[in-house]
Amino acid sequence: MSPTSSESLRESYARDGYVVVPQVLSREECGALVARTEGLMRGEVRDTRVRPNQIQTQFGAGNGVKMVKLSQLTASDPVFGELASRPSVVDVVETLIGPGARIFRDVLIVKPGRTGGPVSYHQDSAYWDVEPKALVSCWVALTDVAADGSCLEVIPGTHDRSRPHGLYLRGRHPLPQPVVSALRKAVSYAGTGDNPGEAGGSTAVWKLKRLVLAQATRYLPVLGDLQDYRVRLEEVASARTLSLPLRAGDAVFFHSLLLHATGPNRSERTRYAPIISYMSRDARFVGRGKADFRPARREQAA
Repeated sequence: MSPTSSESLRESYARDGYVVVPQVLSREECGALVARTEGLMRGEVRDTRVRPNQIQTQFGAGNGVKMVKLSQLTASDPVFGELASRPSVVDVVETLIGPGARIFRDVLIVKPGRTGGPVSYHQDSAYWDVEPKALVSCWVALTDVAADGSCLEVIPGTHDRSRPHGLYLRGRHPLPQPVVSALRKAVSYAGTGDNPGEAGGSTAVWKLKRLVLAQATRYLPVLGDLQDYRVRLEEVASARTLSLPLRAGDAVFFHSLLLHATGPNRSERTRYAPIISYMSRDARFVGRGKADFRPARREQAA
């Protein structure tokens, strides 16, 4: 990466809280990752350590699949592990947060056409027990993602400070703050970043969380609202939002305080998007238990 392009990336990121980088993957690589994702969901991939409990299906109204989450693939699948450490990704990450970046967590979200549900505006650092609140996430489109296909939406410049978050049933009925605070504390007990293996927390609590927020939504879809920890409605009521449609292989790198969301998938195509989050070399884990984060660059891990 040339000094000029690096400086341009840093300036845009500092101003807006995100940058779009085209073609970090080829279309052929994207197709192979989509095929592998489908194989993992069907349990047909043999050269992997992905366990069934890493795959969570959340249901919405009418028992349609709202989304499927595949967690911590970079630690348990060699192909997705390579994606997290490939130079085309890590070079950008370290341009933005400095050398020695570490992998904090990852999740691949699959949203089926027509039934894929929204994720409300939020700041990732509201969920995560890491200081300072200055992580960077790489959101990769594995297929073309149009504006109606649940593309990433952002509010530029909102990475300047933390904002209050809450939980809303049916999208409009706020839960009492003591209840919200108790549920947020439970997230820490389950392992920050939905990662009990590497980011502290209890596997037993994580399994309970998975039962309530994923499996039980087949029968009570409203329970999915307890996972939608979102910025308070007044924070976005008059904000200038921006949709970021992408071509397959494009990536958005965004700050963990940037307000972002995804809408429902109104298209006919399934959307596949791995999201890999990185912390700086000097970032501190402030959650419960012990944590162990892997270097982003493979040569550092050798």
